[in-house]
Amino acid sequence: MLEDTKSLDEHLEEFKTIGFTLFPNMLDSDWVKTMRDSFDAIGDRIPNPDGSRPQVFVDLLEHKPDLILPILSNDRLLNFAEMIIGPHVQLESITFRRTAPQDPDTTDPILGFHRDMFAEFPQEGVYHRPLLFNALSYLQDLTDENGPLRIIPGSHMRAMSLTSNERKRSHPDEIILYPKSGDVAIFHNAIVHSGTANYSKEYRYLFFFTMNHSWLKHRANYLGPISKSVKASARSIGDRRLLRLLGEDEKFVQRANSGFMEPDEQMWKQWIDEDVGNLKTK
Repeated sequence: MLEDTKSLDEHLEEFKTIGFTLFPNMLDSDWVKTMRDSFDAIGDRIPNPDGSRPQVFVDLLEHKPDLILPILSNDRLLNFAEMIIGPHVQLESITFRRTAPQDPDTTDPILGFHRDMFAEFPQEGVYHRPLLFNALSYLQDLTDENGPLRIIPGSHMRAMSLTSNERKRSHPDEIILYPKSGDVAIFHNAIVHSGTANYSKEYRYLFFFTMNHSWLKHRANYLGPISKSVKASARSIGDRRLLRLLGEDEKFVQRANSGFMEPDEQMWKQWIDEDVGNLKTK
């Protein structure tokens, strides 16, 4: 089992220069198996209007709080997220998807290179902090059969474009990744990447958090009874970070309009310390 020997500073440097970084074994094997095995049960609870079982879910906090809440308290993941954009991290959505085996005669192997939501076409050689980033984990080892991950390193800082046909073809600068079950890859939203078709005989499972700034819109619905209960509990102990994740940030006006007369990271440290100090208990 591969251990994560990198410091968060090293992960951040990799994220800035390459456009992604991989955290090995962030999700333990028991969690991965339980999450994967829960897919059908979730589908039975919230079927499609025609009665069929969906192949993608969002708002998972309402449906599997026992599995989602432990990840929302993963300090290493959240500390790193705040190193990327500061103490403004909102959980824009949670996605759980499975991909059925696909026919190689009718499905292109490369699903389509793209940049993610809220990205912009990059300025050549210029790093911009992302408005959104994904922390994704495949809940099985990726192979050539079930479809590896393709990225073009550094493309979050390259003024590169691809035609519609080129997006479906292998790129000379791409690298092909084979994350292991439970690894978490964190992506800048402007990096060019693509999935690969699943030509195996088994479902492929993908789970990911999408994170953005707390003053932006989010697709997830945090108005359900579980979300309300979690927020009430967080409010009672002054847990600003958890509240912010779930779309409630009492400090966003002050911090998004601070005047910016000090280095960002210096302000971030002060605000993070304030948030930690606000906790009544842990």
